[in-house]
Amino acid sequence: MGGPAAERADADPDGSRRSQGRLSLPSRLLARLARALGPGRALVAILDYDGTLTPIVGRPEAARLALATRATLAALAAHPRVTLAVLSGRALADVRRRVGVARAVYGGCHGLEIAGPDLRRRHPAARRAPLAAARRMLARAARELPGARVEWKGLAVSFHYRQVAAARRGEAHAVAARVARRWPGLVVVAGHRVYDFVPRVGWTKGHAARWIVARATPGRPGRAAVVYAGDDTTDEAAFVALKGRAVTVRVGPGPTAADHRVRGVRDVHAMLRWIVAALA
Repeated sequence: MGGPAAERADADPDGSRRSQGRLSLPSRLLARLARALGPGRALVAILDYDGTLTPIVGRPEAARLALATRATLAALAAHPRVTLAVLSGRALADVRRRVGVARAVYGGCHGLEIAGPDLRRRHPAARRAPLAAARRMLARAARELPGARVEWKGLAVSFHYRQVAAARRGEAHAVAARVARRWPGLVVVAGHRVYDFVPRVGWTKGHAARWIVARATPGRPGRAAVVYAGDDTTDEAAFVALKGRAVTVRVGPGPTAADHRVRGVRDVHAMLRWIVAALA
């Protein structure tokens, strides 16, 4: 994902941005969306949750979706030509409860489990991973590190250290390294001051995104427009997997394989409102 090509997402160097209410979006992104959303064309919109639909907050349980954003997502999901998916590192039940849009597709544990209208998938090999043993090891470590917290997600286990004092965060990194060495059947996914331990089954958000697109557009491969927006390192796999197939949008700074970039959560909301208006 590195190198010059990974840095070409919209930085809007010429200041060419079109106003969407009190915000603005890169003109190149809006032009690309306008081309993609041709008359009568179906749309598959896939979005991350934390850092994309909601701001990153000190405690993950406090990341709540704004009512206006939920209304926009509901409008998208209700459109007859739209498949809306939210693909998150959170547990499936957690992200579904937080978004609360009945007609949406939800992917939990970085896409290891997916559920939606007429869609259901749980990776067949994921349950054989040593997650329970890793959870016990992490729980012992968390008791010795104030502010650390372990979260069980069913098909993944997370070690949160956002509340750990800065001087002791190195200990959190050491814990993750020890667990990774002890359980090579797990992949360590680094997020926003959290380590997710997921089964090493060769499945990423990129695989999950392509699976959702294929199931949402049966009999018409390549004909539906696809939009994917995310802010995390795990979303980079989806940007790569959908290269040339989707309008990919990196949320926030950092090297990326996405084609476009917006500044933050408020810009994502503006983009979604723009899409709803374009489909009207």
